[in-house]
Amino acid sequence: MKKLYLILIFVCSCYALDLESFEQEYQQQPINDPLEKYNRFMNKVNWKFYDYIFSPVLKGYNWIIPLGFRMGIENFFENLNSPLRFLGHMLVLQPQDALNELGRFSLNSTVGMLGFFDVASANKLYSKDTDFGIVFGKWGIGEGFPLVLPILGQSNLRDTLALPLNSFATPITYVKPTSYAMGLYVIDKIVYAAQHKDILDSIRKDSLDNYIVMRQSYQAYREKLIKE
Repeated sequence: MKKLYLILIFVCSCYALDLESFEQEYQQQPINDPLEKYNRFMNKVNWKFYDYIFSPVLKGYNWIIPLGFRMGIENFFENLNSPLRFLGHMLVLQPQDALNELGRFSLNSTVGMLGFFDVASANKLYSKDTDFGIVFGKWGIGEGFPLVLPILGQSNLRDTLALPLNSFATPITYVKPTSYAMGLYVIDKIVYAAQHKDILDSIRKDSLDNYIVMRQSYQAYREKLIKE
């Protein structure tokens, strides 16, 4: 999910491919990107933020927190996003996926000790990622055009307009005082990004044009979720 202080990275199959070949392939394909100059500028700003602030924080987190604890923390925040996924599946008439998500949330929140342990997957209750941007896509609303958000990273017009609705369906939003909720948002995204730090570093170091990689991998990932 996209929230405050998140640098998005949706890898799809491109991580398994040679990054240079990936870039060359998509540079040859026309795409509606009317704000490309702005997007490239903001992409550079976000990478600077990553280089000087985010990357050291992620490195410290991965070094200090043992892997087992990191997995538990990640499970906890993933569990908090279950209501959003449940609502998303209901809105696109996927009752089985919605029931699976409800079962996951109930089981992990109780037996799984507030979600720190993913006992639902062991009981064959699996989650499918979704949010209001995906819901809009399944309803036939187009993505509009690519849009790079400050700090949040790669997005598009449709997904950006869906952000407030995503927040309304996320329990963290209702934590009081608001400063606590903001802190939880930050921790949530640090935990998620820390898991993918190697991929972020690879894109940062090895790609000739990381804007192309981020834009196309994001687009491919979102299209995949919409088609599921």
